[in-house]
Amino acid sequence: MKRRTALVLSLGIGGCTVGPDYDAPDLAVPAAFAGRDVGTSAVAPVDDAWWRSFGDAVLDRLVARALRGNTDVRIAVARLREARAIATRTSAEALPRLDVDGSYSNSQFAKNGFLRNIIGGGSGSLPGAVFPGQRIDLHQVDLDASWELDLFGGVRRAREAAAADLAGAEHDLHAVLVSLLGEVASGYFELRGLQERLAVATRTAEDRRAARDVLAEQVRAGVADELDLARAETDLATARSHVPDLESRVHGALRRLEVLAGTMPGTLTADLAVPRAMPAMPEALGAGIPSDVLRRRPDVQAAERRLAAAVARVGVAAADLYPRFSLTGQFGLQSLRLGDLAESDSVFWLLGPSVRWPLFDFGRVRARIDAADARAAAALSDYEGAVLRALADVEIALVRLVRDRRRAVDLAEARGAAERARSLAEERHRSGVLEYLDLLDSQRVFDEARDRELVAMQDVALDVVGLFKALGGGWEIADTSPVGDVDDVRVTKSVR
Repeated sequence: MKRRTALVLSLGIGGCTVGPDYDAPDLAVPAAFAGRDVGTSAVAPVDDAWWRSFGDAVLDRLVARALRGNTDVRIAVARLREARAIATRTSAEALPRLDVDGSYSNSQFAKNGFLRNIIGGGSGSLPGAVFPGQRIDLHQVDLDASWELDLFGGVRRAREAAAADLAGAEHDLHAVLVSLLGEVASGYFELRGLQERLAVATRTAEDRRAARDVLAEQVRAGVADELDLARAETDLATARSHVPDLESRVHGALRRLEVLAGTMPGTLTADLAVPRAMPAMPEALGAGIPSDVLRRRPDVQAAERRLAAAVARVGVAAADLYPRFSLTGQFGLQSLRLGDLAESDSVFWLLGPSVRWPLFDFGRVRARIDAADARAAAALSDYEGAVLRALADVEIALVRLVRDRRRAVDLAEARGAAERARSLAEERHRSGVLEYLDLLDSQRVFDEARDRELVAMQDVALDVVGLFKALGGGWEIADTSPVGDVDDVRVTKSVR
């Protein structure tokens, strides 16, 4: 990987703007994903509204509800509004400032004060003179104007940094949306898988109870012994023990979905407590190419914008090495009597430039520049790490999906074989060839194979969601969904 640390280490004046000009890092990324297999395609487009591809209306409603109520989304929206306000304030720093002041004062000079020695304590009638003990009313209205001339670009760099921070806040909101969509879909599929497993475990426990009752009758009739009954009771207790665990996990999955939707416990019970079959997973998925994924991943784009902001702030710190020129002015009316305030003799003004240049600061400015350089270098490493994590997420998701699909196929075959074995055992038991406990063994093998198959199907569903999440999809559609205040979330898509 080519490191571009030079972009944060240079310092100079270019176009009357101090500090380094930002250049996006050029990272060498692979042309294709190594983990891509027959289940994915590099050319197929990645579906933006990927959660709708499952064709589950309950999931669609749950996603819409989470987009409206999720607390993390509301926090990200508030931070975006804050970044917008800061960007607006920073842009205003480059413009002149004009203040309107109005004042009235009533004052009296002490008879024993400094005027006593100057005037001599007399009470003459010198025109315009101020005497000890005299009371004065002063009325004043004025306009104060100031404008710092951004000759070396410190304010321009600050505006660049604020604009980059705003774009980063937009991408942070997108990242929250991507994470939320993935968590909602994963939680929903986990719930459906647990509900199916709970139904299987409940039926298994009922079958074991019926088998135990049959053996109990046979023991009383003398056609079966106590050993067979003890084994049947063991199977019944074991089957029952799985039910409470699955019930607890179903309850937990419901509560987690309610947290994601921003609702109180029990709100979603009516809509989600009724078990539904796991929806079919799409067979062909578009993975795209690594460079496209990096452009889609909002966390990568947010890290790149934070890098741009950090580089711009190097220029903000460097501008303190150079003089600051300002233009100030004051224009107003001043009079001892309110009725004379509008006369031309009441006009006063003050105009003039000012300059400030820190010549001896004992290294304070240089230290701030070094600190800004270090923060920019850290932001560069953070961006490179975000790129590596994004590519690794996709690679891991691709391989996991392919392997779990193969595992699901094998377990489906195992369940089919166990089902055939159970049918043969039932037929032989009816013919009197097979013992009853042997029939129970074949049923237990089938139930265990069915449970493992359901777990594998759930894993495949979670893998599909994980791949969509790793690809960074969904925020394009969710960004136009009714999330809180619409004006706050329909942000400009500034993907570089």
